[in-house]
Amino acid sequence: MTYYHEEQQFRQPWLLVLLMALAIPAVIVAIDVAVRQPALLLPALLLGPGVIAAIALLFALARLVVDVDRDVITVAFHFLWPKRRIRISEVRKAEATKYSPLLDYGGYGVRLGFRGWAFNVSGDEGVLVETNDGSRLMIGSQRPKELEAAIERAKREQEGHPG
Repeated sequence: MTYYHEEQQFRQPWLLVLLMALAIPAVIVAIDVAVRQPALLLPALLLGPGVIAAIALLFALARLVVDVDRDVITVAFHFLWPKRRIRISEVRKAEATKYSPLLDYGGYGVRLGFRGWAFNVSGDEGVLVETNDGSRLMIGSQRPKELEAAIERAKREQEGHPG
């Protein structure tokens, strides 16, 4: 039984602006190269605008999926990172919290910062999961209180305290 499911995607306007800011000069350079040496048009388009288009497509398809069931928390950053699974029995504490993606973890995506690992896409809220061995994982969420409650429910049920 799944207690929690959330899917998030990169939808920040600044990301689109950044990709466009990179694409415009790349297209200009590709055109300039093509005018000077027409035989280099295809390589110029593949190296500049083609790479930027591939990155834009990757961000458009990538999504952060978080699931909590009775046994495990699964965090998957599709197209960007392998799945991370944390057994509920290994969770010492899970706390909904505000955080600074840039200061605490160095930005969005999959990051390793001073406070541990982070999987986040947008916003400044999430659930900090601390395991029995002391490792920490920040899971960015648009519904952090629900995520925290789902983890607590799974822990209670594993310990034989339903409800």
